Amino acid sequence: MKKEYCGFPMRIAHTGITQFAPENTLEAFRKTAELGFEGIELDIQLCGDGEIIITHNGNMGYMTFEKHRDVLMDMTAEQIKKFEIPYRNSLKLKYPPYPWTEHFGGRRMITPPDYTEDRVTHLITFPEFDAWLSTVDYDLTVEVEFKCKGMCPRMDEILAKSPNVSRYIFFSGDWEVLEEMQEHYRKNGKPEGLRLGANIRFINETTMAFVKRSDLWEVGLNNEAFTKKDVEMFESMGIKVFSNLGDYPEWWQQICDMGIAGFKTNYPDAYTEWWVSNC
Repeated sequence: MKKEYCGFPMRIAHTGITQFAPENTLEAFRKTAELGFEGIELDIQLCGDGEIIITHNGNMGYMTFEKHRDVLMDMTAEQIKKFEIPYRNSLKLKYPPYPWTEHFGGRRMITPPDYTEDRVTHLITFPEFDAWLSTVDYDLTVEVEFKCKGMCPRMDEILAKSPNVSRYIFFSGDWEVLEEMQEHYRKNGKPEGLRLGANIRFINETTMAFVKRSDLWEVGLNNEAFTKKDVEMFESMGIKVFSNLGDYPEWWQQICDMGIAGFKTNYPDAYTEWWVSNC
């Protein structure tokens, strides 16, 4: 009988399954659910009409390979959704042979140069994602990374109509955005079931001061930037630890030994194959 993954740590597909479709697209998210991974991490930005769009950058340059550099805040969501997002050169088809790929954030350089692909896709809004999430028939956790300020009021409107509140973890790696998020929910109350996180990356006096004054369910830490003792410290505070990437077997063994709650990975399939063979 084939050994099944035990679900620990939670496998969080970073921007979806990017071996299958461009990052932060519905096709990449659908594949995550189809393969049964425990979580998705996605990025959100604000459009000029006040809608929230799922994408990493504040302009279209990154997703269109600099073919278009239109700024999101200068456009409506419907205008943004018309841009073609190419599959070509967007897929992480080859597992990195060493950890430096992740240390330096090589997001696309792994695609083989002879790979040909003519398909395109399009960006979606967060309400469209939320509607899709409602169709997923298992408890899929979604980490939502706020990439700019000013999105909390629109998110309140979306969550007021959403059946998925308890599936979401709202977080950011931008300190101004994190402070705004914490202040917003202190003043206005947090929807029941919503969890908050913070990508603090490293443990130091500044990050720990923020953690201690904040309402946090989890913190994100960079690979090799924390130890089992650190995990135990956060657990004593009622906070879970997620690893930010670290896609190589040496780190996989460490996160399993440390007992972290979640692993944000660009290669959940490779990690799972390793786990089945080694754990």
